Amino acid sequence: MRLRVRGPTSRLRPQSEPLVDRRSRTTCACLLSGGGLLPLAVAVGLSGFALPPGALSATLHGATPGVPGLPAHGAAVQDTVRAPVQAISLAAAQAEAARSARTDREAAIRLARAGDHDGALVILRALRARQPTDAALRGDLAAVLAWAGRDEEAVAEGEHLPFHDLDPVIAEAVARAARNVGRPGLSAALYEGVLLRAPGRTESEVGLALALKEAGRTEEALARVPGLRGPLGGNADARLAAGHIFGQAGRWVDAAAEYRQAVRLRPEWGDARVAEVLALRAAGADLLAMERAAAARAYMPPDLMNDLEAGSVARLVEWAPAATEARGQEAANARIDRALGAGTAARGRLVAVEGDDARFPEVRLRFDRIIALRDRERMVQVLAEAEALEAEGVTLPPYVLRAVADAAAEQGRTSEAVARYRESLAGWPGQPETTLGLFWALVDRNDFAEADRVLDEFLAGQPDRRHGEGLRESLPNPDRLPATVARHLGWALAGDLPRAQRGLEDLHARAPLNLTVRQELATVYGWRGWPGLAGALNERIVALDPDHVVARIGGISSALATGERERALDLATELRFLAPEAENVRRALRRVEVDALWELSARAGGGWSTGGDLGTRDRTLRTRIVSAPMAHRFRLHAGTDRADADYPEGRGALDRVAMGLEYRSRPLRLSVEGNADRDGAEAPGLSAAASFRPGDRWSFRLAGDSRARDYPLRANREGIRGWSAAAGISHRAHEGRSVATDVAWLEMTDGNVRQSAYLSLEQQVARTPRHRLALLGEGYGARNSLEGASYFNPSRTWSATGAVLWDWTLFRYRDRSYAQRASLTGGTVGQKGYGTLGVAHATVEHRWELSDRFELVYGVHAGLPVYDGVRERRSSGHLGLTWRLP
Repeated sequence: MRLRVRGPTSRLRPQSEPLVDRRSRTTCACLLSGGGLLPLAVAVGLSGFALPPGALSATLHGATPGVPGLPAHGAAVQDTVRAPVQAISLAAAQAEAARSARTDREAAIRLARAGDHDGALVILRALRARQPTDAALRGDLAAVLAWAGRDEEAVAEGEHLPFHDLDPVIAEAVARAARNVGRPGLSAALYEGVLLRAPGRTESEVGLALALKEAGRTEEALARVPGLRGPLGGNADARLAAGHIFGQAGRWVDAAAEYRQAVRLRPEWGDARVAEVLALRAAGADLLAMERAAAARAYMPPDLMNDLEAGSVARLVEWAPAATEARGQEAANARIDRALGAGTAARGRLVAVEGDDARFPEVRLRFDRIIALRDRERMVQVLAEAEALEAEGVTLPPYVLRAVADAAAEQGRTSEAVARYRESLAGWPGQPETTLGLFWALVDRNDFAEADRVLDEFLAGQPDRRHGEGLRESLPNPDRLPATVARHLGWALAGDLPRAQRGLEDLHARAPLNLTVRQELATVYGWRGWPGLAGALNERIVALDPDHVVARIGGISSALATGERERALDLATELRFLAPEAENVRRALRRVEVDALWELSARAGGGWSTGGDLGTRDRTLRTRIVSAPMAHRFRLHAGTDRADADYPEGRGALDRVAMGLEYRSRPLRLSVEGNADRDGAEAPGLSAAASFRPGDRWSFRLAGDSRARDYPLRANREGIRGWSAAAGISHRAHEGRSVATDVAWLEMTDGNVRQSAYLSLEQQVARTPRHRLALLGEGYGARNSLEGASYFNPSRTWSATGAVLWDWTLFRYRDRSYAQRASLTGGTVGQKGYGTLGVAHATVEHRWELSDRFELVYGVHAGLPVYDGVRERRSSGHLGLTWRLP
């Protein structure tokens, strides 16, 4: 900043005797001495007395009338005296002119001091015309021109003056004018010359420092600041100059401190107050700048006040979401609400101004309102505010476009979010947060290939390390890690979980204390079917950072998967405090709430067959209703099991009701149930089941039923009953591979004992974001102790089949999805006495997850089963639903 200086700052002191006077007297003395005459009257006259009128003329003609004591002379005397007298007359005239010029100069200086610069310049220019070589006179003229604000003329008049012979005031005036016309180098040289002759002059010290600043010689200017703050510390001009120098050096806090001292020394100085406010704003202290400006509103330009109003609100909005000593979302929301209120109040205080940017403060306040509403999770309002601005023809800047895109993504308007993110990046290429927002919007749209390309291009432009300002060693690039982690999660969501796991484990090995990497690794572990491992990682994260929201969300998912409802509730309670309005937190809390609801499930089916061993027509219906948790681990349940089939001899049916209690915990799940026939509660029975899962991969099962329900309906029609027991072991390596084996014992009242075993192996062979292809191999074997039974009861039977499973996700968005599964099965079935024949089956099933509370499944099946060596044709369909109430 260059201050334009006007007017004298110290008194101009004219020389007591102009140089022309001294020269005149010396000349006269020489002339008189050279003539050999020293008349007393002439001597007296030259000493300051005036000759009487006509005396000099008479003397030149031989007489000295009117001068007592001087006799008349003749012609010889006239000739002798004429030349010296002529010289004396000239000297006297010059002396008189000098005295007149001195008087005029003094008058001009008085006018200039009184502020009448034009009048002073008229006199001085007239004198300058008569005495063009008079350096002192030219100096006076240059100084008055500078005081009059005619800086170009002042510099032209005074640039080449011999300042070493002139009063320092002249040099300071010309130096000041040189600064004003943009010649700081000349100004600095003039001020340095003054300080060499007269050290410590305030104006020269201040002027030199400012001239050096304006010449771009910042370091030299900074070197003079101690003098401005020390010996001249009580001078407001010096402190103001020091502030300007600090400002040019980017040391805005120091600049503001100097301006503050200038204001303290001269409270009425509006320029210093404005400069202090501007320095505080440049330092990022918008709130303090607004406080200072509000206290001196009379000195502030209206447009500056408008800018400060907008800037202070912007700072409140920026700081509101930041972590403070007050934990929890409630405290953050209170800060955001204060920022929103401050913005509304500031809009009411804006002053109408003219100019192209007159509306900018009001528009900026609306921009910051959008940012605050986004932070407050009021996404509907964000979109409404943005649409209103655009309807007014306002172009949204990139940072506002990003907030609008965030809101669109949260509202499920994925295509709009993608477009907004791209528009923001067009104006702010490579912005990390916006790039990540675009990535996740593309993932939500299931455009995984494009999402991966976006991050691939971003990472290609990011160096591994960056050189920080003032640091000798480079530091890791902080923008690479979030993008790298997000890209790994994108691979996982696209179906390549092994690749994501390997990458995140490598990152975790290189940065074991990075909680973000650890948490996302836990997320992938959960997706791979290892909730215990994921939960352990999340527990360690929460132990290190109790406010880690995402780790608590992951912990809820793991706890619910392993039956640890109490832990899920504890995590949810803290989340309600930390971030109750965050969308991902709301979804996590929703899962906890849904887990606490009653659950109704039902499955109905029907089939047609060409044979009669299992009935030509059959129907099934199974219903269950499960209560909300009691004491976290217990649930009541009740249900019905109904099945019937048509045989040549009549219909066989099973119709039982059941009620029981279930216990869920980690690692044990137990269920006890009492059941009986629906009619009259006859044939009561008791069943129990237990599941033990010591880790993420292995699980063990036991089950028993005193009134078996999984035996032929034809036997039940004949009054045959039975009891059963079963045991099983499963190993689930990950989401792509699982092995299971089961053995069962069924003993019926007709003396038949059926022993069976089952083995299955499922292996995923391919997966894309929408498709999954797996192979399923199954083996089954059974033997019966009774031969010749009235129901299908081969003494020995076995089967080996293989299936291709194709899962196709047609739509998925958060808790809603639509998918289908198609399977083709082929294999052989062997039966003692009938040999081995081939079998084939095909199934198509659709699954709708309409919300986190309602799921609908339906499908059809067609097959060629074999019974007693006869290949039959069978078709069937099924319908099922799960509904969490209320």
